[in-house]
Order: sequence, then structure tokens, then C-alpha cells
Amino acid sequence: MSKAKLSILGFIAILGALMAYVFIPTHVRLGPEITNQPVGDSYKLVGYKAISTKPQDGKLNHYFLIPADETIEDVEPFLISSDPFIRVGKVVDNKLSLTIKGRVKHFDNDLWVEKNDGKVEHWLISAQIDYIR
Repeated sequence: MSKAKLSILGFIAILGALMAYVFIPTHVRLGPEITNQPVGDSYKLVGYKAISTKPQDGKLNHYFLIPADETIEDVEPFLISSDPFIRVGKVVDNKLSLTIKGRVKHFDNDLWVEKNDGKVEHWLISAQIDYIR
């Protein structure tokens, strides 16, 4: 091939890579499960490593409060944190207390959790957050 053809193909490849970088949206997918703790009688707290295409996110984990016999399909995380070892304090009357030692990107302390039978329960979550760099 001539140098002109190689330079044109190289330019097209660089232009294609640049366009892909600009126009392909970032996304997050869940990696391996890092925690699965029972909460009360019929709920559990599950956490998964998050793998993001956005470098600024760093190493984050997504946490879900779900019924014990459910999966996280179609459920939004109530907590996104860098701490892989969150601790459950006390659970009383649909009130959950957590201890987090890490960066918190998202925290929703007022949850409505749907069960298999279609009923929804209201949960209030409090957290003691000690960010240690």
C-alpha cells in the first residue's frame, strides 16, 4: 500500500476512536457480590462491586435492601460507597442503622421496598459515615 493510503486509513482509525470516546455513553455494570447480610426477619442487604466506564468514579460498591427471597433485578441501589465493609447496626421497626467508613457518592435514607406479593414496606435508614482517606 502506498503511504497516502496508510495515512488516510490511520486518520480514519483515529477519527473513529475519537468519535467513539465522545459519543459512547458511560455505564455501570455490577461485578461480584461483596456482602449479603440478613436484615430483620425477611430482608437482606446485598452489595456488589460496580464496574464503571467513567474513570472519575473510582472503586465504588452498590448496596441494595431487598426481600430475602428476591434478586436485585430492576432495583435501584440506595447506597453507592467506596466502603466494601459496611456494618449493620440495629434493626427496629423498619429502621436500619449503618456504619460506613468510606466515600459516599449516593445515599437514599427513605426507601420503599416491594415484596413478591406486591406489598410495599417503608424503611428509614440512618448512617454514621466516617470518611477516612
